[in-house]
Amino acid sequence: MRIYVDPDSIDAENYVRIQQALVQSHRFVVIDRATAFEAIKKEQERLHRTQADRFEDRQKYSMWGKLLGVGSVVVGHVQCENKASWWNSTNNHLVCQQFLSMVDANTGEVFLAVEGENSGPVISSLPHMVPDWKDTVEKLLEEYPKEFEQRSASKTLLDYEEVAKENAIRQKEIVNERKPAGE
Repeated sequence: MRIYVDPDSIDAENYVRIQQALVQSHRFVVIDRATAFEAIKKEQERLHRTQADRFEDRQKYSMWGKLLGVGSVVVGHVQCENKASWWNSTNNHLVCQQFLSMVDANTGEVFLAVEGENSGPVISSLPHMVPDWKDTVEKLLEEYPKEFEQRSASKTLLDYEEVAKENAIRQKEIVNERKPAGE
């Protein structure tokens, strides 16, 4: 399955750790929707808008406005607490509760949610050490469904899809009407 980690659900350091653990699992195709996504948009803008004459048409590999979608979004959350040892106040540990959810990108349904804990020593030169997410990602992989059951769509959903299709067509027409000539 193609997935991405929601960059708005977690800070940049934890985002990178979660993404790294998912990639290393070799179980998903992980798509970057944070910094790399912005870089892709800039590259497409360069190729097709701001520097269009600098590249041959057949070498414009970034297709304007075309990116592959994902089947699921991974949402992360972390809560950390600096805990001192009761017998040695200089021996501090950062204890973090880690939460990962997988959300179906088409329906918004949360179909998987796991919790993990990670801790490590607090080093005075590194006041905030980002914890490792490998164990929590491993829990996510263990809980990931081996098979998905096919659900038939209800009549209400089918009707809604037709309304959504018509709305999307109208939105495209509005956008195309607003574009300046020559675009």
